[in-house]
Amino acid sequence: MSKPLQQFKYGTVKRSEIKFADYNPRVIDESNQKKLVKAIRENGLIEPLVWNKRTGVLVGGHQRLTAADKIYRKKDYDVPVAIIDVDEKTEKKLNVQLNNPSMQGDWDLNELANLAQDVSFEDMGFTKSDIDFMYDGEIDFNGNLNDDPQDKKNTKYDEEVEDEKDRLAGLAEFAAAKNSFRRNENDSTIINFYTKVVFPSNEAKEEFYRKANIPANEEFITFEQVKRYFEK
Repeated sequence: MSKPLQQFKYGTVKRSEIKFADYNPRVIDESNQKKLVKAIRENGLIEPLVWNKRTGVLVGGHQRLTAADKIYRKKDYDVPVAIIDVDEKTEKKLNVQLNNPSMQGDWDLNELANLAQDVSFEDMGFTKSDIDFMYDGEIDFNGNLNDDPQDKKNTKYDEEVEDEKDRLAGLAEFAAAKNSFRRNENDSTIINFYTKVVFPSNEAKEEFYRKANIPANEEFITFEQVKRYFEK
């Protein structure tokens, strides 16, 4: 017979009673952290964090708690939590399960576009480059169908991506000068908001991803993720 569905109690604990999990494998880019801080300022916490009473360790909600810390600064404050009481091994298992993309759903892009008619993509937390990537330029940042191929080609990206264009172009010129890797004849020499990186081996790629805290199955990575490698 399975356990009762509810394995937690609602409660409130002081921030000073909560310890971050030093093993937590989740990270967040600075730009996304700022969006999270903004969302919590506007809406507060609309669901409790998960806290293990037995160890005092936070199990789920590290990024939200970090955002709340930025809002409250050094003040102690009340935190709404779902209280569980489990051993350390179970705690670690739940820490990953709560945020594991393999245990979560994907976006239905049609339904997401329909939703954008009532709630803007920006308010949902997306950037212009997110939407262009997800819809391949077929939907603009206002949620409208983009019927003009020329407009699709010249989709505007958010300011952060635009700021990185010159840097990416410089890196591309350096790679071309070194001529370290064979180019596919179909590769474009026009630099937009992205570039391609060719690793000398799969082992080198795996090592780079590991040091930058990037999931191994990620095919597209952001500039912020690349920066993490060099900040180690």
